[in-house]
Amino acid sequence: MAMAATEAAFHFLDNFQKHRAELAIKYTPTQFGRFSTLIKMALKDHEWQQDGGPNETGEGYSRKDTLAHRDEWQQLGRGFEGRVFKYQGNVIKVFSSERTPLRNCMPGTEPRLRWPTEIPASLILGGPANEPKRENRSGFLSVVDYYLSPSTGNQAREWHLVTPFLPLGNLGKLAYHLRRSDISYTVRELDIVFRPSIERLLEVLGGMHMDSGLCHDDVKLDNIFLGSSQPILDTSKLEAGSATEWLLGDLGNVRERDHPYHVSNLWTLSGNLPDCRANDVLRLLKVYMTFLRESMVEPAIFDEEFFQDSQPWSRLFWLIWEDAQKGRGLSASSALELSRKSAHRPTDKPRENAYIDRQPREWWDFLWRMIAGNSVARHWAVKKTLRISAGDAVARKWGLVLLLSVPRGSCDVDTL
Repeated sequence: MAMAATEAAFHFLDNFQKHRAELAIKYTPTQFGRFSTLIKMALKDHEWQQDGGPNETGEGYSRKDTLAHRDEWQQLGRGFEGRVFKYQGNVIKVFSSERTPLRNCMPGTEPRLRWPTEIPASLILGGPANEPKRENRSGFLSVVDYYLSPSTGNQAREWHLVTPFLPLGNLGKLAYHLRRSDISYTVRELDIVFRPSIERLLEVLGGMHMDSGLCHDDVKLDNIFLGSSQPILDTSKLEAGSATEWLLGDLGNVRERDHPYHVSNLWTLSGNLPDCRANDVLRLLKVYMTFLRESMVEPAIFDEEFFQDSQPWSRLFWLIWEDAQKGRGLSASSALELSRKSAHRPTDKPRENAYIDRQPREWWDFLWRMIAGNSVARHWAVKKTLRISAGDAVARKWGLVLLLSVPRGSCDVDTL
């Protein structure tokens, strides 16, 4: 009994140390600095201030008024890293000072003041909201304000990031509205309307990768927002100008290409590609396919067409998928070229046996198809193919994050 208890203790300690080390790698600061001349010029006159963001007082916004009416903030959500509120025309993200992995240090502070990576990343990529139409040019959510709140009583100071409230929500909400509308759209109809939107995001990712040397690392359905002011369904038939302006948000996981996380076990065991830039592109196409599928009243139709290459949207995905799997230098620009030149016209003849050809040939897969039937098997095959995973739930459990918080790497030099 004592030997078994000792062995269990050693097993737990080994897993605890291993997963804490992996988490420490993940939460190493992002090294900003590989900027294009354009970004350097935009940042040249910017002063990083903990109590003075880019737009403390501006059109439709006052920080003093916002803080004075804190009891009127409408909570939109809560997560491990903090809470999200809406007040008037803005969204306020409040980062929990105790639980948020504040990976970066604010430049020029002594002693070092940690702050959320999302704040400098949003300012660099999205820019201040008071610049006319800045968010339309950048393709990212812009920043209304950021600040470290003053301490009140026993409440610790917390970082706040203020961004514009976008009433149409995110891509998940758009899919929900399309699925619940009175008209049943085909996948091809949706692709015709929204293909320019995904092509624009490929351009945005390409600029991010080349101009800043950064990867998003968290492209998913809920992190793509609808910047258009037009209603989602303003007529009986979906129009090309409706809800097609897509913006990337949630930049808290932005990292440079050579960040140690991109070669860690947490990264590779989640099925990510070695090159984070190619991984961003593949994830974006997976998100687009998921959006199309979740917009369908009958997703079984999507599932069948997805594997056949008979439709432009499915052919685009598999061309990019094959480039990624075979290491053929997948990039945002190459994916954009494929979308514009190679995947717009439908083929006359669907690819035969495409579903079976693209699935594992182990005996249990054959048995699963025999038991569940092709329709159910296809459903799970699509889910598996489009699955996006970069979670660290297991590492958090073994690393006792709820008790010990997230391990934080060194932050003894300016990382901006």
